[in-house]
Amino acid sequence: MNLIVARFDLMTAPLVSVIVPTYNGKEKVITLLHALEKQHVSMFEVLVVIDGSSDNTLQEIESQSWNLHALKLIEQENKGRAGARNTGAAAAASQQLLFFDDDMLPDADCIGHHVAFYKEHATAVAMGRINEPATATDPEIKKYKDYLNTLWSSSLKPYNQQALPKNKTALSAANFSISKQLYASMGGFDEALKDIEDYDFALRIKTKDILVYYLDNAVAIHNDSFTFRKYAQRSKAYLKNRLLAASLKPELYANDPILSHKKSVTQRLVYAIFRYPFWLTMLDSFNICRIFLPEKLRYKLYGVIITAYVHNQ
Repeated sequence: MNLIVARFDLMTAPLVSVIVPTYNGKEKVITLLHALEKQHVSMFEVLVVIDGSSDNTLQEIESQSWNLHALKLIEQENKGRAGARNTGAAAAASQQLLFFDDDMLPDADCIGHHVAFYKEHATAVAMGRINEPATATDPEIKKYKDYLNTLWSSSLKPYNQQALPKNKTALSAANFSISKQLYASMGGFDEALKDIEDYDFALRIKTKDILVYYLDNAVAIHNDSFTFRKYAQRSKAYLKNRLLAASLKPELYANDPILSHKKSVTQRLVYAIFRYPFWLTMLDSFNICRIFLPEKLRYKLYGVIITAYVHNQ
């Protein structure tokens, strides 16, 4: 591991340690760092954990000047996002941890809202809002992801500034904060999982009766490019890791709604038709659905095609 400390004022303790895992994402993480320079609060440190990248992320960040209270760059062999986040947490100087993925763009007051929450709820977890805005000229996949994200945000909005109910399990590691002590007591993220590590963490803290609050005002924009094929492949990886987690922790995943779902005969027939990658290629290249189907109907069809591909073992 190679630890580099840059522009770090050891005389002033940071309010919060912002941890960013990155793997071959130099353009994304540099864009994120520029967004962090514009935060309304400034007394925070940033720890960028470069997780076995081969795109010269370290050199690119070092080559620029940064208007940040503290910037730590940590380079390590590839461990996955869970391992990168755990490395960052261990090196953090603050007792409050705030996690962003490298493809996030936090609003200027996002960190301030997390810091304010921690002052009142040091033994709880805070999940900020993630937006995926799309315009009329954006690709169809971006519009579809905006639609899904809007549904997700709408389901959380009633709990703004409140703890989620016990029957709701939600946590996105792309924008959330937690105390360093609580994070350590939970053993951090499970490094055996390359995906769904945040969902797994949410299940584990739930068994300890730890509350998760939703901060609708702590907003960050998801800034990544997708195709239908890439999105479906990512969803397939989620399922693979969900199955792995269930095999490792059967009691924890005993009531998992996705793994316990039984497909009807009709669903099996529909999935058998749409399980082939051809349909994803069609959506990415010559998507006739945009011409012949209204928005809600074609979005429903997109969901069927992606789900069929994901469950085609």
